[in-house]
Amino acid sequence: MNREQRRKAAKGGEPLSPTRKLPANALPLALSLHKGGQLSQAETIYEQVILQQPKNSQALNYFGVLKAQTGDGEEAVRLFAKAVNIESDNVGYLNNLGNAYRNTQKIDEAIASYQRALKVDPNFPDSHLNLAIAFTEKGMVSEAMASLQQTLTNKPNHPRALHALGDLLLAGGDLDAAIESYVKSLSVNPQSFETLGALGMALFRKGNLRESQNVYEQALAMDPYSTEALSNIGAVFYEQGRIDAAEACCRAVIELDANATDAYVNLGHILSQEGKDQEAVDIYNSALKQQPKSVPAMAGLAELLGAKQSKWDEAIALYRQIIEANSDSPEAYTQLGIGLRESGKVEEAIGQFNRAIEISPGHTKAYSHLGLALQDAGKIEDAHSIFNFPGLVAKYQFSEVEGWESVSAFNEDLKKYVYQHPTLLQDRPGKPINRGSQTFEIFTEKTAVMAALTEKINAYLQAHLSQCAANSDNSFFKHIPPNFRLSGWAVVLESEGFQNSHIHPESYCSGVYYIQVPDAVKQNNTGEGYLNFGSSFI
Repeated sequence: MNREQRRKAAKGGEPLSPTRKLPANALPLALSLHKGGQLSQAETIYEQVILQQPKNSQALNYFGVLKAQTGDGEEAVRLFAKAVNIESDNVGYLNNLGNAYRNTQKIDEAIASYQRALKVDPNFPDSHLNLAIAFTEKGMVSEAMASLQQTLTNKPNHPRALHALGDLLLAGGDLDAAIESYVKSLSVNPQSFETLGALGMALFRKGNLRESQNVYEQALAMDPYSTEALSNIGAVFYEQGRIDAAEACCRAVIELDANATDAYVNLGHILSQEGKDQEAVDIYNSALKQQPKSVPAMAGLAELLGAKQSKWDEAIALYRQIIEANSDSPEAYTQLGIGLRESGKVEEAIGQFNRAIEISPGHTKAYSHLGLALQDAGKIEDAHSIFNFPGLVAKYQFSEVEGWESVSAFNEDLKKYVYQHPTLLQDRPGKPINRGSQTFEIFTEKTAVMAALTEKINAYLQAHLSQCAANSDNSFFKHIPPNFRLSGWAVVLESEGFQNSHIHPESYCSGVYYIQVPDAVKQNNTGEGYLNFGSSFI
């Protein structure tokens, strides 16, 4: 092929023809153009080769890769399938076909293709890895885990398999093992931006905020314009109490991507907490201009208008729009009920809370506000079935803790752990704390003192829930979560410090463990300084 012929081929200037003679290097030329990003020129040559050589499996495979890259999934499937029909024992083609099926949401077909590849070569690591990914997408976690273990048996330092294993472990809540897997993956491929992001998220969820920040900073050094990394490090800054830095990250994301609705929502939330309510309203409205049916934007704006500005009619209208967009959202019905109750429409509010409970029988927030609405309506007996404090609230006293000579010694170690915790933050933003400090999540940590506390709480919690289920007629206890996990934080209150009244809407059951109580609180009988449940004091 002379220079003029190459120029015309690269431009796609010559029409396709089953009779036009192709040079011997046509396919290598197409592949070179393909790798160089000149996709339209490569496509022209691939088509010409396939037109004249319809059983050229290499050309079919390369063209399938190009089609997959350009988003034409169905055509990619067709081309890979043709290549497989010609070379049925080519594991590369079979894996490419499986990937194309996955990209077109045909997971069962993808699994079958990967399994065919494994019959050809049972030890090919990428076949096991791709099968694991397909199993994960189908929700077959144990099968996915087995396939990943097989991948790593065949190739212990396979970075993508180690990353995928980390993802599975993270989804299952095993944060320490997930972090270990991501770190091992990065030891093999330290430039993996995707793995750095996953490690940053695992560290964030574990409460290792400083380490998470460091990892995201490494990621941003690779790609300073990554809106995902900027958003995630902004969340870290927020939990560190560095509100200005978190706000700056949100604004940087918006500057890079004016259509980043989530960044607008996050910025609106931060501005609202800073007391910049009108600016927050403007930001939420900007998000809704871009995405009129954005539920997070509507919910954030409604919360601000209702709870902070008492503009309940506007908030109610927004909650009704959320329900129109998602009629199965228990949270939306609950929030609508709260707005209606605040507007004096108690009976209508009760109906909304009951609708939320129909959808989600264990919805703590809906039950709590239903009880309040029932009280407002004078339905005291019905309210009492929810706020039956003598029957639902219990107090447990540790008599011993295995591994410590006394409970006092255990509490002393626990106190040191809290005071030395790297996330203990004065007046943590977004929390109902006044004159005090609070940590981030602590029940993800496996220190000896936290392991002992977790074991004791779990034992008492199981006993308490069993007793409630046996002795209460409330339907709430017919839906005890079979696989719950503990989540919690430590609070240190200063003199005259206190917490505002609040509930934990994400929790099924809430509690508190007192490490140390001031003598002044212990010695008074008025309930001052006590945890208050209605008219009962604990």
